[in-house]
Amino acid sequence: MAAFPSVDLTNFDLAPAAKTLRDASTAVTSTAVSVAAEATYTAVGLGVLTYQRIQVRRREIEREMRR
Repeated sequence: MAAFPSVDLTNFDLAPAAKTLRDASTAVTSTAVSVAAEATYTAVGLGVLTYQRIQVRRREIEREMRR
């Protein structure tokens, strides 16, 4: 019969790999939150600008109708 090679796992430690993965996931999460916040600020800003343009156009139309 074939003999399987033995593997010594006495010095096998996953803690450094787990810490690296945790740090990477924290960085990705932080970046995702930052991007989502910036997108929200941009959307709200564009909404406010659009609302203001609509108001200006409405006032222009009112002035035209009064003449």
